[in-house]
Amino acid sequence: MKRLLLSITFLSFLFIGSKHVDAQPLPPGNTMPVITEIMYNPPEGGNDTLEFIEILNPSLTAAINMGGYYFSSGVEYTFPAGFVLGSGEHVLVSGDSVIFEEWYGVEAFEWTGGTALSNDGEGLTLRTAAGAIADTVFFDDTNAWADADATGYSLVLCDPSADNNLPSNWTLSENATGLIVNALEIYADPGQLSTCTATGISDDNVITTLVYPNPSNGEFRLQMEALTETARLNIYNNAGQVVATRSLAEGTTSVTLSETLAAGYYTLAIERSDATERIKLIIE
Repeated sequence: MKRLLLSITFLSFLFIGSKHVDAQPLPPGNTMPVITEIMYNPPEGGNDTLEFIEILNPSLTAAINMGGYYFSSGVEYTFPAGFVLGSGEHVLVSGDSVIFEEWYGVEAFEWTGGTALSNDGEGLTLRTAAGAIADTVFFDDTNAWADADATGYSLVLCDPSADNNLPSNWTLSENATGLIVNALEIYADPGQLSTCTATGISDDNVITTLVYPNPSNGEFRLQMEALTETARLNIYNNAGQVVATRSLAEGTTSVTLSETLAAGYYTLAIERSDATERIKLIIE
């Protein structure tokens, strides 16, 4: 990676069966981190020094021992042994930690191997030290995603409990940093919770569903618009295995579930004939 300084200016459901397969377990008292911000193509003219990935611990009570966690796609980086991300805290991994801190005023780790984020979009996969998927995001620079391709903006996830693979859950940062690079101001929120409303282009067939509480201890509720047809709810663990299945009747607006699930990251998939909505669920 090049370290080139830039010229910048500071200015109701039926049970139909359940196959219980536990998620790959986490260390006691831990939950799963979430990728919440991506700056993949700042207007630097060939440099990667302003690029970064932000990761959040969404738990209000539990810390995450991220020692040995690593990116298996996107960039190369392994978190150092003993690194703990406190509840509600963020950690940043950047293209150049020295220049990143100088410009943003926030500390960051630096990814390795001369890697950089793709300007065309790609998949980012964060894994635990044991190799289980902690989080994965497939971002893109197509029209379905807010335009953060060399525009000076980072992509921010408005709701950390939402599915961060849906472009409709992301938007452009609204935080003006005062940094001007190649006549464009940088908008980004590194290390901060983003206050925003998702503005990505959403699918007209997506079901609007809320899950709470999330993180959960295994008892949680889904609230949705009335289903216009029968649908199926599948719960997947982070190995992609179905751990529970439910049938949702036409007209369903809410579902209360109580599942015995190991601590970890799960995906709730509400499947109907013309659309599937996927929602992240964290079990503590």
